[in-house]
Formats: sequence, structure tokens, C-alpha cells
Amino acid sequence: MLTQFEVNMIALTEFIAPREGPSVLFLGAIHGNEKCGPHAINKVISDIQVGRLSLERGHAAFVAICNPLAYMRGVRCVDENLNRVLRPTKSPHSYEGTLANILCSLIDRYDVILDIHSITARGKPFICLDYPTEGNLALARILGPDIAILGWPELSEKIGPAYLAYDTTAYAANLRKDSVLIECGQHTDYSSVDTAYRAVVNALRHYCVVPGRVTPHTLTEIKMSQVFFRRHEMDRLVRGWNHLDQVQAGEAIISNADGTTIVAPHDAYIIMPNPDAEVAEDWLYLGERRK
Repeated sequence: MLTQFEVNMIALTEFIAPREGPSVLFLGAIHGNEKCGPHAINKVISDIQVGRLSLERGHAAFVAICNPLAYMRGVRCVDENLNRVLRPTKSPHSYEGTLANILCSLIDRYDVILDIHSITARGKPFICLDYPTEGNLALARILGPDIAILGWPELSEKIGPAYLAYDTTAYAANLRKDSVLIECGQHTDYSSVDTAYRAVVNALRHYCVVPGRVTPHTLTEIKMSQVFFRRHEMDRLVRGWNHLDQVQAGEAIISNADGTTIVAPHDAYIIMPNPDAEVAEDWLYLGERRK
């Protein structure tokens, strides 16, 4: 359970403009080993405080570090994945479960949610567009990345209960709020901070919270279709896949310890490969480009 000290570490910073308008909440470090969100959010906060960014209408709210103990330890989570348990519960049984109650109560208060992440694999930044409503599409088109990945809620239901979409965007979508998750690049790539910073500022401009215009761009949409789990410690990826590498039907992607090979069932994109996956963990996903 959280101590009072740990609860107090979940810091909300809010700025209120003189004119009414939308309220936008930015979340960083849902996973403690993802640093770009906190760095970018703190930079935006500093810019507002010193006047480099001025609020014209609405609210801008920031939680730079949503999982403080995991962040302090430099690990993804303490007890369980916070973006698999993010829903209110009366009797949470884990550290992240308690955090989920706090974060849900914050999401309740705002009109728009942007959740900032990074990934293990090398590859281009992208948007997780799990709920492609008109508002979410409009937001996704101005954040910066030109690739959107769809279909996680549908695929998670096929995988099983441990992967169901109890995350920030799912909770916000149930409340009919605009909600998008952005993956800003590899954990250790400092350009991910620039991507995150640009996304935050573009979102504030999009909702006219701060002055400035941002031009929408076309998104390449890729729908997730399949997941592969690591079954044995001697299983291997056939090469060091990068996120969004393309593979052709019949191309080998995984070499199993028993001598068999798993091949791509169709032309596809490699999505979020994790070379450090443990046995029984999700290892990589496949996706298809939407026409």
C-alpha cells in the first residue's frame, strides 16, 4: 500500500487561463522506466512559469510522474502494469492498483487526456489510436508522429484477461473524453523527449489553450493483428527487429528452441518487438496497414 509520503509524490501541476476553455491533462511515467514524459512535461511547466508559453483559455494540468516508486527504481512497475489495471477499485491489492484510483479521480476532472510513453525497441514514434473517435483522430493528426496503430482493445480481448484494455485511454474513452496515447521512441533515445515536448505543445495549441497554430497531417494507420509470446528461454528472434520493420508473407521471424520456425502469415509490420522479453511475456506483435 502507499504511504502518505508516496501519495504526496504524485504531484499535479495545474495552470488556469483567464478565459474559459478545454481542460487538458498530460500524464508521464505511467511506467517507471519511461523518462521522456517527465522530462518533456517539466520543460513545458518551466516554459509556462517563465512566460515562454502563455495560457489564453482553459486549463493545462500535468502529472509528470504517475508511478513514482517505479520511477525511483528505474523499473517498469512495482507490482503490476499500471496501464493494465487503471480503473477504480474499492480495495486495491497492489501499489499500481492504488495509483489507479488516484489517477482515475484525476482523469474524471479533465476534458482531454494525453498519455506519454516510450518503447523498448528502436523505431519511429507513433500514436496508439485505440478509440478512433472524431476528436481522437483530430488530436492524433497534430501531435507529430505520422503513424497510428489501432486495434489493441480488440486484440487484448483475444489474448486474455491479463491484457484487457484497462488503461488511461480506455478509462477516458468510457467517459467520452478525447484520449490518446503517444509512444515517443526508444526509452534511451533522447530525441523521444523532443517528440514528447512537441506533442504536449501541439495539443495545447490544438485546443487553443496556448496561442499558435498546428497543421494536421495524414496518418498511416496500422491495425494490430497478432501477438507472439516467448515460450522458451532458448527461443530467438531471427534478427534484431526494429519497431515497424516490414516482413513478407512466409518470412521467418522467430526461431524456436525445438528447431521450428515461426513465419509471418501475411505481409505485415513488426510492432514493438522486445528482445529482452522473459518466458511467457509478449515478444512482438504483427500489424497490417489499413487501406
